[in-house]
This record gives sequence, C-alpha cells and structure tokens, in this order.
Amino acid sequence: MTRVRVIVLCAATLGVFLQQRLELQGVGRFPAIGTNPINVKEQGAEGNGTTDDTKSLVDVFRDVCASGGGTIYFPSGTYIIDPGSSAIPICSNLLVYGTGTLRVKPDSGNYRYIFAPNRLGQATDNLTFAGLTIDQNTSSNTTGSISVDDTQSWQQVWQVSGGTNIHFEDLRLYVCGVNSLNVNGPTISGVYMARNHIVFQKRPGQAEFDNSTVYIDGDDFHVSDNTFTSSSRDAARTAIEIHTGSGSVAGNTISSYQAGMNLVNLQGASVASNHVRSAGQGISLWSTTNMNSVTVQGNTISLNQATRNTPTAWGIATFHLNGVNGSFSNLQISGNVVTFEAESAPRTIANWVNYGIGLQTLGNISNALVTGNQVIRAPVRGITVGIADSRYVTSRVSVRDNQIVDAGSNFSRGTSDYSAAIALQGNLTSIDVLHNRLDFLSSPMTGHYSYWSAESGFTFRDVIVAENYVTAAGAAPANGLTDSIIQAYPPQ
Repeated sequence: MTRVRVIVLCAATLGVFLQQRLELQGVGRFPAIGTNPINVKEQGAEGNGTTDDTKSLVDVFRDVCASGGGTIYFPSGTYIIDPGSSAIPICSNLLVYGTGTLRVKPDSGNYRYIFAPNRLGQATDNLTFAGLTIDQNTSSNTTGSISVDDTQSWQQVWQVSGGTNIHFEDLRLYVCGVNSLNVNGPTISGVYMARNHIVFQKRPGQAEFDNSTVYIDGDDFHVSDNTFTSSSRDAARTAIEIHTGSGSVAGNTISSYQAGMNLVNLQGASVASNHVRSAGQGISLWSTTNMNSVTVQGNTISLNQATRNTPTAWGIATFHLNGVNGSFSNLQISGNVVTFEAESAPRTIANWVNYGIGLQTLGNISNALVTGNQVIRAPVRGITVGIADSRYVTSRVSVRDNQIVDAGSNFSRGTSDYSAAIALQGNLTSIDVLHNRLDFLSSPMTGHYSYWSAESGFTFRDVIVAENYVTAAGAAPANGLTDSIIQAYPPQ
C-alpha cells in the first residue's frame, strides 16, 4: 500500500507561508498577515455551494476596511455571491487569500463588478488577492447581457481606480466581462499579476463585444507567468492590454484569443518569452502620443488566420489606424518566432495588412532594430518597414539576421502583386537590410518578390539592402526594389 501524507495548514500558517513565498520572490510589500486572519466561515459565510453568502461577505469586507484593513481568509468551500444585488467592498491594506471558490449566483443578471472600493476613485494601496478561485458562472447567468455602452453591465471581477502595490497572484479565474481585471487610473503603480490561470467564457447567445481580460493603465506593471485560455466560440478579444507606463510582460501563455496583447504608449518596457497561440494578431504596439524604449524579445506567436478567416493578421506590429497618430522610438524586436497557419485556398483578405513584423504607423518611427527573428508563411509580407503616407518618416531602422520562410503564402488573387519577404515603403531615411535569409521552399512558389519597395511620391535616403541570402525550391522570386536603393548580393 502506498502511503499518502496529507499536510493541512491552518489559516494563520498558510498566510505566513504565502507571505514568505511572495516576499522571497521580490514582488513587493504585503500587508501584515498577523496570527489572526478573519475566517469568513467564522463570520457567518456558509461556503456550501447553495447558500447565498453575499451579505455575510459584504459585512466582513466592510468591517475589515472600516478598521483600516487586515487579512481575510477563505477556507475550502464554494461561496455563492450575487454581485447583481451588491458588490464586495475593497480598500487599502487588505489581503484576501485562501483555497475557497467564489461563484456568481445563477441569473444574477447585469452587474458592473464583483469587487470595488465604495468610492471608485478611492486608492487601494497594498491590496492583495491570492490563491482563490473566482467563477463568474457565465453559462448560468441567462438574464445578463453585456454591452460596452453600458458600464453597469460590464461584469468585471475587479475595478481598481487608484493605488500602489496591487497584487493578483495564484488565482484561478473563470471570467466573462469587459476588462475583467480592470486596474485603471491616473495614480496606479506597482501592479503585479502573476501565476494566475484565467479562462474567458462568453455566455451562450451573448453578442460579441470588445473585451480585454487584463486591463492596466498605470506605471510599474509586472504581468508574468499567467495562462489565458479561451475558444473561438467564446470570442475572446484581447488577453492583455496595458497603457502608459513602464514594466514587464513575461512568460505568459495565451491560447485562442483574437489578439494576444495591445500595448499602448509604453515608456521603458519589456515584452519577453511570452507564448501566443491560435491568434489572429499577436503583439500590437499602439501609440497615440509617443512609445519609447520598448523591447519585444524571445516571444513565440502562432496565428490561425485562415481558420479564423480574419482579413488582417500579424505577429508583431506598430498599429496604424486613423485617429491613432503617435510616434515610436527606440524599439527592439529580436529573437521572436512568428508562424502563420498554412493556407490552402483563396480567401478575401485586407491586402497588404498581413505580415510577420510590421513597422508602419500613422506617425514617425525612429531608432528601431529588428534582428534574429523568424517569420514562417506570412500571408503577404514577412517584414514591412514604413508607411505609405507622405506626412511621416521612418528613420534609422536596421533589419538584420532574420529568417523569412515562404512569405506570400496566401492564395488570393492580386496579393502576389505586393507580396514580399521584405517590403520598404514611404519616406525612409537611414535604413539597412542586411544579412537576412529569405527562403522560398514551396514548389510552385506562392509568393512573388524577395524584396519590394515603393518610393514614388516619397523620399528614400540612405536605404541599403545588401548581403542577404535568398534560396528557392523552384523559380527564383522577383526583385522588386527601386533603383535608388543600394544593393549587393553574395554569390548564389
């Protein structure tokens, strides 16, 4: 007989263990746990999976917050809550942890959030949620209908509008709403989201709506080692959306979201070692003013653009859209792998807005390095540099030591006129394309150009395409570079 040793930790011991673990990880300062955390079952909550525990939990959180904060412990059990009747208040110096599950009551209808301060603008400094499971019970809420135009229907889990040292860690979350973890305000700083397992589930019959599972607008953010999962049926839009500040996004795994990440106006940030799977778009960089000093490194992105039948698909790109007219400077995109789903039949796509890596925006781009990346089966273009708009300039960009395989893999009529492994367009100054490997392995070749450029109506200054290596299984790709570009090729 195999002996199984079961270790049971009391609430205080578990709390101390959790605090020591998180402090050793260096993820910030936690409110003191002490030796007497408030056990919600000792305060009237049943946790039996049937009793509505909303009032008991609201009372516990209200009393702890009224005393200036403290520690709330959820032992094992399922606590039914009804956010349609009352949200649960949160505050500064609050630690909430345990092994319990909070489940939304069936047919709670529309609600704005589960947890929020009594006053939305109120700061929640030193706030921690850890270890819990929160289940929005989406399929059983047949009376709720989300509309992005009605904030009271957003069905968020958390709404935090101010504060510093905010932690969401080791949680299991089954979410359904607009901006499920919404940490968004002018005084937000020190946000830590780590090792959470998050599943997005849309209610059957719910119309599609814009959503971002994690939404942060603030400074000093750290989103790491989380898993985000969904399905095409659930129509998850974006896993991670972050605005404004500096920080890191690392080690996350995102599966079956339309977009992996939308990153907006960041200043000094790294996006590293993330894995985006079965997406329409991978990592999008948005600028409405200026994005500066951002590194996107060592990420793997796989796109199922054909299965989704999405008209636009990209791995990593500076986003361009009318009304989003910002600039980018000091970008590094290195060591990433972008793989597109193999296409087998013609379909309608949005022409050239389908590429592995794109540096084009309705704004200026300066000082960018694109190196050591691999792009496989881009539908139209492997790497695109520059925007075909005479108002803007792309300058001091180096594209080197990348490998691009079978660019132009889409079968749609007309795309071959502008498909290319590397495309250059718009006003370009001090651009070099060096030591890249361009492989056309399909036979017959579905792509068209190895390089393509468009400078009619624009100005090219000091644009060099040299010492790259091109292979083809069949007919060689055409060279679509214009005459002003400095070219040199090694022996083939």
